[in-house]
Amino acid sequence: MMQEPQLRCMAKGNGTAKVLLIGNSYGYRTFPTLLKLFAGKFKEFRLFTKSSRMFLNKDPLDESTFEFSAFAKIVIEKSKPDIVFVIEKDMEAAQNVPYSGNIEDDPIFNFTQSRIKFLSEHSQTVVIDDQYFKPQLTKGVASIIVERLRNGQTTRDDFEDLKIEREEYLDEFKYDQKRFNALKSSNVVKNRVQDQICRGEFCYFFNHKNLHSFYGDLALHQTTEMIKKLKRGYRRIIKHFLYEHE
Repeated sequence: MMQEPQLRCMAKGNGTAKVLLIGNSYGYRTFPTLLKLFAGKFKEFRLFTKSSRMFLNKDPLDESTFEFSAFAKIVIEKSKPDIVFVIEKDMEAAQNVPYSGNIEDDPIFNFTQSRIKFLSEHSQTVVIDDQYFKPQLTKGVASIIVERLRNGQTTRDDFEDLKIEREEYLDEFKYDQKRFNALKSSNVVKNRVQDQICRGEFCYFFNHKNLHSFYGDLALHQTTEMIKKLKRGYRRIIKHFLYEHE
C-alpha cells in the first residue's frame, strides 16, 4: 500500500500575520497558489491537510483511524492563526441531504455551525470555500477531452455536452446552498467558488479558449486551469485581510 506524502508544512515569511490552511486533498492543491498570493507577507503559513478527511463535515474516518478533526483543533488552538482557510470537499455529500422544517433543527447544519463557531473563536478571520459542482462522468473530464481530440474532434460543438445549466446545478444542490448560506459568524468570509467557475447560463467543465479541463482525475480535483479561475477571488480576500491586519 502506498503511503500518502506529508501534507503538512510551515513556511516562514517576513510579515506579522499567522496563516493556516486546513482541509483535505482539495485544500493542499490550493496551497501553492495561496502561498504565492501572500508573497511572504506573513510570519508563518501553516498547512495542515489530509486526503479524504473533513473538518466542517462529520468525518466517519475519525472513528476508525486517527481523529483528523481533533488534531486540527489542537493545531488551531496552539497556532492561534490570524486567518484560517478551510478548503475541503464534502466527501459524504452530507450537506446536500434534503431536510424539512427549520434549518436550525437540522443536525448536519448544526454540526457545521458548531465548527464555524470554534474557528471564529480561535481566529480573527475564517475563510470557507463552498462546494463546486462535480460532474457525474464515468471518465475524467480531461480524459474525455484528450480522447476526443485524438479522434479528430476539434470544434467547439464537439465538447458542448461537457456542461450543465446553471439553474439545473442550483436545483440539484439547493440543500447544500441553503446550509452554506445559513452559516453565521461575524468574522467568516464565504468564498463562493462555484460562482467564479460558473458565471453564465451554463457551467462548463473546461476552458473554451484552450480546451483545458477544470477537473483532473476521477475524484474531480481542481486542475491548474480551475485554480486560475479561482485565483482572483483568493487574491481579493488576501488583499483585504492584509489591509485590515496592517
